[in-house]
Amino acid sequence: MTFGERIRTNRIKNNMSQKQLAELLNVTPQTISKWENDLSEPGFQMITDMTNIFHISHDELFIGETEILYKGSIYTATKDLRMKKYYDFFVGFLIFLSLAMIITTAYISTIEILTWHFTFGFGIFTMFWLFLLFMIARWRYIYLDSPNDLLDIYHDKVVIQKGDLTVQGNIIKRIDIKKYQFYTGIRVYENNGYLKILTTDNQMLVVRDIIDIEDLKKVIYKVKINNNKEETK
Repeated sequence: MTFGERIRTNRIKNNMSQKQLAELLNVTPQTISKWENDLSEPGFQMITDMTNIFHISHDELFIGETEILYKGSIYTATKDLRMKKYYDFFVGFLIFLSLAMIITTAYISTIEILTWHFTFGFGIFTMFWLFLLFMIARWRYIYLDSPNDLLDIYHDKVVIQKGDLTVQGNIIKRIDIKKYQFYTGIRVYENNGYLKILTTDNQMLVVRDIIDIEDLKKVIYKVKINNNKEETK
């Protein structure tokens, strides 16, 4: 059952026409029709108003009482393997280049005809490449294979409890993230190729074109970055 079908089901269950529901929400009947046919989606406030009108919770509206929780899957695709190969190749290249530059720096420092300015500058350039190597390696660490490891980088901001993450093989079935401050709760639903991220601070993010685990990582990583910016204000 899609989100639009749940709206229709709850509307009919409460003996309402599209026009009656539209009047309560201050929208047009055409808007209700688009929602029920999954042509568009209501905002978070509209969803909250509908839950009050239908006397149900957000979970009941999004999931349904009898439906399996968090229906859908996010599969890891070959893009994961390609990205790992790219990262590993680049890191290997930087390691080789850094070692070559260290050896070269040590050698030219023994040549008397070269000024110390040249030696110092070349040493700084070598340090820059080593720093770049560290940053690339750290970025490679962020995008780990296991969905469980995905949440490790949020250990300072996220409370992870048993049942928050359901994984079968390399497939994420469900993910709940509880955050201390800015986002007090995030639930991710996957269905028909997109995610709905609901937050308990009256926000709803709809992220489309979610194909695999890499896309989910990018979404959560952006959420983390945005949260940190908000908290530093």
